Amino acid sequence: MFSIPVSSPFNFHDKNDNHAMNDLVTIYVPTKNRLGLLTRALNSVLAQSYRPLELIVVSDGATDGTCDYVNQLHGQHSDIQIKLIHNAQSQGACAARNLAIQAATGRFITGIDDDDVFMPDRIERFVRQWHALEEEGQSFSCLFDRRIVNAGGSVMLWDLDARVDLPAILETNAIGNQVFTTPERLVEIGMFDAAMPAWQDWETWVRLVRTFGPAVSICSNTYLMDISHEFERITLKSPERIISAAQLFYDRHCQRRNMAGLLRSLAGYQQIKLSASDFFTMLGGGRSHAKFAVKQLKYGKYKASLAPTLHAGGK
Repeated sequence: MFSIPVSSPFNFHDKNDNHAMNDLVTIYVPTKNRLGLLTRALNSVLAQSYRPLELIVVSDGATDGTCDYVNQLHGQHSDIQIKLIHNAQSQGACAARNLAIQAATGRFITGIDDDDVFMPDRIERFVRQWHALEEEGQSFSCLFDRRIVNAGGSVMLWDLDARVDLPAILETNAIGNQVFTTPERLVEIGMFDAAMPAWQDWETWVRLVRTFGPAVSICSNTYLMDISHEFERITLKSPERIISAAQLFYDRHCQRRNMAGLLRSLAGYQQIKLSASDFFTMLGGGRSHAKFAVKQLKYGKYKASLAPTLHAGGK
């Protein structure tokens, strides 16, 4: 058991209240054969303090009763539009998300992974903050927040930057796995790219920030990321798959100066070892990267490099 911290209070202008509470918000949930986890995730959506909502569940070839469960929810919540999209054959998480984005009718959109949980005031905080920033005349692409990470034996709070611009998002995924934005913006940037073997969220946020401006945090802990269960997670994927994603990411978006940050992200996976060349690249990438590189020495992080191609033909 663990306790969830209460989200910190936000100061909003009273004049926002009327129009801020009328915008339809779409929430998409891709899922496949994880009904127990999905039930928990959807319950956290149904418990949101904000209305109106549109909930789109994309069953990506699920055969475990997911469709029956979602269909049973129809009519039980008059203030939530519940939609089910079912792929008879699995098409992958990116394709599932893109189907939901194309079907969305809300002014705003955000997602939840089927193994995660929303805090009750998450959507309300996003909507209110969006309107507050618009009234201030600020230019931004999306909103995000801090994460609560359930690792099983421990719970961690990830304190992220309050504002993430393009240089920052090219260094590391400083946003996380979900954002709050508009369906039109996601469609304009091409939505999620199924060609990415990993890092699909990060690569999408890069395109979003590059096109529409910085991402802004609501500075609250309103999203519980659960990595304690036995189902597949990116941290358990093959090294080759992670390296392939890093190569694609680098080729599309990065220059040589971004290499240290990319290597630092790779070092976060226990199944990936870096080389002496990688170590010296991080040493020369600035104080923060250098400190990180030295710290990794005691963990035996440097062996034969699994990413030699990342050092070839830098821009």
